Amino acid sequence: MNKVLFITFFFPPLSGAGVWRSLKYAKYLPNYGWKPIVISADERINYDKDYSLLKEIPEGTDIYRIGYKERSKIWQFARSKLKLDYDFPDAFNIGTWFLPAYKLAREILLKEHIDLVYSSSGPFISHFVAMKLKQEFKIPWVADFRDPWTGNVLINQHFTKNLIEPLRKHIFSKIWQAEDKILDKANKITVVTWQHKHLLCDQHEISSGKIKVITNGYNEEDFREINKNSIYPNKIVIMYAGSIYAGYVELVSDFLDLLYEIDPQIEVVFIGKGALEIQKLNRLNLTCIANLTKEKFMSFSLGSDFSLLTIHPSAKWNIPGKTYDYLRLGKPILALAPEDGDAAKIIKETNTGFVLSYDRQKRKGQLENILKSWKEGTFKFEPDWENIAKYEVQNLTQEMVYTFNDIISN
Repeated sequence: MNKVLFITFFFPPLSGAGVWRSLKYAKYLPNYGWKPIVISADERINYDKDYSLLKEIPEGTDIYRIGYKERSKIWQFARSKLKLDYDFPDAFNIGTWFLPAYKLAREILLKEHIDLVYSSSGPFISHFVAMKLKQEFKIPWVADFRDPWTGNVLINQHFTKNLIEPLRKHIFSKIWQAEDKILDKANKITVVTWQHKHLLCDQHEISSGKIKVITNGYNEEDFREINKNSIYPNKIVIMYAGSIYAGYVELVSDFLDLLYEIDPQIEVVFIGKGALEIQKLNRLNLTCIANLTKEKFMSFSLGSDFSLLTIHPSAKWNIPGKTYDYLRLGKPILALAPEDGDAAKIIKETNTGFVLSYDRQKRKGQLENILKSWKEGTFKFEPDWENIAKYEVQNLTQEMVYTFNDIISN
């Protein structure tokens, strides 16, 4: 069996969107002749945990968890006030997680035959570990970007808000140069959206053949033996799952207000990390529930009527991980998303919902039509299940296996 060394900061029991991709690859790669050896962050770090995810890791998987020194809250506050809030390449920089992760990876490569290194970002420090290993050991390397680095509207907003102008220009330059070097040195780049591939090709003049799109997806096993539960049996319920970026709260606020104008009895339910932020909006048509296990979230989602998706107008590349669970849930998706973005592309191809306009009046008309047909019993919804199945994780894992095999055979 071939062996692949995973450099991935987020791995169970850490939870969240950053964990899903590496966990599912680690779970299913052995079915296709690849044994993963994982280097990840220590579970003692200050981050959300979900210990139920540990049962998904195949027995016998070697996992090495590395801690790092977190910044003090006082120092973080001072940097924010002075507009000096940045690290390079990210908060887990060269002096913290990088060195112990690199040293451990080096020891593993010296004692075991490893066929390939796979690094996943963010955080982007994982690629720096892999790049140094590639330089020293001449080992094949796949760099996987779960999110853009340059061209990421959310990162750019953070720097605009928290950095003085001279530092802002300096850090943007460093990021571009570092990304360019990663793209050059890695044997293959994998990304999760088509827009991100186009962005990298345009910004770095890299051949499109070096970058492969392997989206995120859903796991069919998560949907077995799920019992449907309804929070509000006598109301139309719109469900939102998981985390939400701070920059999206205004979009949600306006959506809640508009929905209340249309029908005060429609309830929007937020479940997960995002609920803590949205709860501050204090709307009459809003219910917020803190983190639940995936099984419980699925149960409530099956008992809802619609799934809600929000994406920043500038983030055409963004396909939130929850999108794929929404596809499989089979509930109509209400997506406040760019019409020409990648999330809209998937929703349209799978016939799983509606892309709502950012223009308030147009969006009001769309929602009124959708809800009117729902109440009158004339609502038509026929998902394309054959197309949806392309996003099942075992099919996606096979795509990554093809990539691994192609690299080592050449």
